[in-house]
Amino acid sequence: MTFLQTTPLSKTNRQICLLLLAVVALYCRALWDPIVSIDDAGIMKFYSASQLTLLDVLRPGQGYYYRPLIALSYYFDYQVLGQNTALMHLENILIHAANAVLLLLLAFRLFPVAAAGLPLIAALVFAAHPVNCEAVSWIAGRTDPLAGLFVLLSALSLCKGLETGKVRHTVLSVMLLLTGLLAKETALLFIPVSLLLVAGWRHFRPDASPDNVKLQARVLCLLYLGICLLFAVLLFSRSGAHNSVAKLLTGNKSDAVGSLLLCLKVFGFYLKKMLVPWPLNFAILTIADWYLIPAAAGLLFLWFVPKRNPYFICVASGFLFLLPAVVVALFDVAWTAVAERYLYIPSAFLAVGLTGYLHLAAQRMRLQHLVVPVLSLGIAVAAVSTVHRTGIWQSNLALFQDTVAQTPDFGMLHNELAVALARAGRVTEAEKELDAASSLDISDLVKGLIRRNRLLISVIRAATPDQKRSLLNRYGWNDVKDDAELLTLLRQNDYLIIPTLRAGAQKDALVTELIEVSERLFSRTGEPLLLYNNGQLLLERGDRRSALAYFARCAQAAPDGAYYKAAAGKLAATLGREP
Repeated sequence: MTFLQTTPLSKTNRQICLLLLAVVALYCRALWDPIVSIDDAGIMKFYSASQLTLLDVLRPGQGYYYRPLIALSYYFDYQVLGQNTALMHLENILIHAANAVLLLLLAFRLFPVAAAGLPLIAALVFAAHPVNCEAVSWIAGRTDPLAGLFVLLSALSLCKGLETGKVRHTVLSVMLLLTGLLAKETALLFIPVSLLLVAGWRHFRPDASPDNVKLQARVLCLLYLGICLLFAVLLFSRSGAHNSVAKLLTGNKSDAVGSLLLCLKVFGFYLKKMLVPWPLNFAILTIADWYLIPAAAGLLFLWFVPKRNPYFICVASGFLFLLPAVVVALFDVAWTAVAERYLYIPSAFLAVGLTGYLHLAAQRMRLQHLVVPVLSLGIAVAAVSTVHRTGIWQSNLALFQDTVAQTPDFGMLHNELAVALARAGRVTEAEKELDAASSLDISDLVKGLIRRNRLLISVIRAATPDQKRSLLNRYGWNDVKDDAELLTLLRQNDYLIIPTLRAGAQKDALVTELIEVSERLFSRTGEPLLLYNNGQLLLERGDRRSALAYFARCAQAAPDGAYYKAAAGKLAATLGREP
């Protein structure tokens, strides 16, 4: 069987353009997606309010993961893109488009000359697969596409090394793998994948030099040994209950048989999702026992299929990249037992491998002329589903309604749906969702969120500013001071109440509170107009020295073009000239 080593440049360019257009068409609606209240909002808040430096981003922290590359991308979103949501979503789409192109280039090296149309088909299967919608549409899901980018680059570089015999390509492959590890730890699974590729290279490239292959194998093994030693040192040098390794070692409470069955069910779940992705769901808590059937089928498939071809390597690679997702479910280290985004990297390799085996099966039955039409029809169905799914991600309300309908026993999602309903003005429905969440077995954290959101709804329902203020005061300053939404409500109410008061101690106390609330809100949001408003309040009170400080801070912090920047500067200059 002769495999492609080169493809005419003009044909390659046309296929790349077609693939890029397909990804843009599938995901262009995602440009208008909002910030999802789960994780996205927290990411934006963290990078906009904490005054992080580049060193802070790259320095290992005390959290679950050390992922400086993904942190650097979010830092870039804030510093360069100004956290423009359309541009942040565009970033995800472009990464996915790049991955589809890289998979196309990889498939050119793996499919035989006789199957000239299949590399593009395999890349389109990956690009259009509905299961990848979560990783592309969700800003917080960027970890998998970004890690996948470097895994595919690493695979291409390794193929180049095996083709040419030049060690520099293999060294570059390992460097790219290490970069992928800085986005997500699952990239580490490329180590056994690359060894599979090297071991099987001469099965489908009989013209390959044995000496070249042996040289690449030796270089890989030496480099990987160094990586493993470094990884071991870093792993055991970090300790404490707040990192993911500590949680991983204590997360599994099942016996050996129960753990094995759970692993098989999770494995079967992902295999079924790859072949039949529906229903799509953002939050999946339980896995039915019948998923043992696709797990058994997948293992039997792996055992009996012909193995001396690149398709076996791709399918085995996809299975290997599923292992971290199985570990997540086994040791309970994520907020859902399984997640569609974990299929992102496995789906790339499985798309190539399964397409290849379908081609082989069709050849044996003399039906190879049907492979492209059948797969094209499947891609069309997948594309329609992906476009529909991106529409659901265009609204927090639609996303959480869809999720709660499929996972009704997830208290946190009922709470998120309640927030979305309240913001849409559907307060009565929001209260019902909070009641539903309270009736479930939920954590103390979710109980606190429900209490907070009940307050929010009560404030929205309150008829007068005084009633709203009374409710917020009963909730307690310690709980309000770190909540930007509650601070904003309190500030709005104070501004409504102050004009109704006569000069005196009560009004002065409320102005003092309003200044403190605005200062606290500025520390959470970084909005310079809050400083300007505080300067105005202090100027009205007659405290010109404090007003000067606020106007000066505002003039310095306000972006160029802000309508109040010049006014703040003039007021600061005027007050600064006073004796």
